[in-house]
Amino acid sequence: MWMDNIPKDTELVASECQEHFFRGNDRCILLIHGYTGSPHDMLYLGKRLHEAGFSVYIPRLPGHGTNHIDFLNSNYNQWLRKVVDSYINLKREYSDVFCCGLSMGGLLTLLLSSLFNPRKIVLAAPALKASNNLIYLTPLIGLFLKKIKRSVSEKHEEEYIRRLQSEYWDYDWPTKARDLLKLQRLAKARLEKVHSNCLTICSKNDQTVPLEVVDIIEKGIKSERKEHVILEKSPHVVVNDIEKERVAQEIIDWFSE
Repeated sequence: MWMDNIPKDTELVASECQEHFFRGNDRCILLIHGYTGSPHDMLYLGKRLHEAGFSVYIPRLPGHGTNHIDFLNSNYNQWLRKVVDSYINLKREYSDVFCCGLSMGGLLTLLLSSLFNPRKIVLAAPALKASNNLIYLTPLIGLFLKKIKRSVSEKHEEEYIRRLQSEYWDYDWPTKARDLLKLQRLAKARLEKVHSNCLTICSKNDQTVPLEVVDIIEKGIKSERKEHVILEKSPHVVVNDIEKERVAQEIIDWFSE
């Protein structure tokens, strides 16, 4: 059976990568992490939102936060299904459910919004376009290679970060990048179905997602209210890096209005 190749340590999700649910008021924020990321990327923002009174749910997308075999066994349909199911479940309990997604999580947020149109959303460095054009070759590359070794220079002290790096970030994954590309194309095709009020946050220093995604969003979605924030210093993970305090406050203010 295909399930036989799941590693024995799959159940050993680092505490930092586990899902989080913080109960607050009757407005709930669904926070969606990105490609090869985990709930940890959204944890600082989630805690800040909870301190501001909101309920917060941070799910873990299938195949993320465990190991690369889980990742290879997952796909874009499963990632989107997780977000849709999370939203549906939250709507049974909360009067307002907002959504905020980082990078690929931004694509999932757009797709969710095209189906359900929550009142407000936030797109943090949404991956509607990639700075590295090699992603557009992944449908071909993925026919021959499952992974490609990367030259990663970052050194991390935390054991769980080093483990995640060895499982995810030390390699490029052409077949999974192909799934990311499918989500990107789906999100672009459905932009005109998005009517949620939208805040987009991007950075000039982001080497992964170019600033032109702001124009793509503002020209494509049909929201009555569209705003954006342009950061100066942050790398790609804008919700959990050098300007995370400002990003958190911008998002709190957006959802509080």
